[in-house]
Amino acid sequence: MLNEIENFNKLVFRRLILLLVFLSILTTLIPTLFNFEKYYGLSRFINQGFIEIYLNNTLELYLTLFMSFLSLMSIILIYFFVPIGRLIFLVYMILNFIIIMISGDTVNYGILFPIDWIKNVCEALILYFMFLGPYKKYFETKIL
Repeated sequence: MLNEIENFNKLVFRRLILLLVFLSILTTLIPTLFNFEKYYGLSRFINQGFIEIYLNNTLELYLTLFMSFLSLMSIILIYFFVPIGRLIFLVYMILNFIIIMISGDTVNYGILFPIDWIKNVCEALILYFMFLGPYKKYFETKIL
């Protein structure tokens, strides 16, 4: 009975991670497909931020690739309950927060706002479950 509850808990946590991945893909895919800024001429009113001003396109590409790699690696590690994944996910979240703060204005469209909000709630739930919640025992490092 106890083993079934643990398996159910792991299944719920993994589905939360898959929901996070699906919502992240949606928040990236929808603006790319519809390109609202082009049709409404919003790009001239948007503050590009410090990243756009001080970094050239090559460095932005490297930063994007690094953050994508860090995100993918952390998601895979926490999906399989590897203890170091918790730390990598936390580092990714902090770096992502700093990049968002210095990257300028973002435009949230009607459909993207609730999707982005649910994605942020999923990230917060994952952090809570890994550090304070019932799943923290799966992420404890085992010392000899």
